[in-house]
Amino acid sequence: MQNVRLFILCAGEGKRLRPYTEHQPKCLVPYKGKPLLQYQLDVFNELSLKDIVLIGGYHHEALPKTVPVVYNEAYTTTNMVYSLFCASDYMDESMDWIISYGDIIYHPSVLKSLLKSNYPCNIITDVDWHNYWGNRMEDPLKDAETFRWNPETHQISELGNKPKNLAAIQGQYIGLFKISAAFTKSFKQAYKTFSEQVSDYKSAYMTDFLQFLIDKNFPIFCVPIHNQWAEFDTVSDLTLNTSWL
Repeated sequence: MQNVRLFILCAGEGKRLRPYTEHQPKCLVPYKGKPLLQYQLDVFNELSLKDIVLIGGYHHEALPKTVPVVYNEAYTTTNMVYSLFCASDYMDESMDWIISYGDIIYHPSVLKSLLKSNYPCNIITDVDWHNYWGNRMEDPLKDAETFRWNPETHQISELGNKPKNLAAIQGQYIGLFKISAAFTKSFKQAYKTFSEQVSDYKSAYMTDFLQFLIDKNFPIFCVPIHNQWAEFDTVSDLTLNTSWL
């Protein structure tokens, strides 16, 4: 098994999932009787991945203590990029890093695809996103974001913006990506530049940072999947069926 460390972002309050998040972080909300985070931990265990770091904020004390927990004490005024780099002490440049949102679940095959991909930056992308979004909401364009990539080279040119039409969406970023070991130092240096050049960097979304990297010619590539994952933003997401589980 390759040398990889997993960073799970668990700091969010999950306001749209209330009342389930009144007294616990979003990642611990149960789906089909099991906390969302546990689905990911079970996949890691199945693939013998043991090096895990949780980055918490809201009700961080409720997170499992079986792995290191980094606390983002500014979680109420910051966002995912800032949370991730709260764990900079764990960012060993000799290993791959997998970064995952804490409010998603996925089939082991999704993580296997990511582990096999050896681009500098490897972004899991659901190319069959429209059916999934259509089951979750009446107007998929209202929530989906732009995503443009070259199907021949797999290189991504745009993500995270508000789409004007479906043609601007060739897939969806699901909140799961990998930085290969050879590029971890560059990734950290890019964050330093980001924090110096972007005035509101503390409140930036991960897609803001990834687009910043693209604009700086950092090589970011698509790892396409066909569903077999789910995210949980609202209470209605908890009622959806996931036949692949």
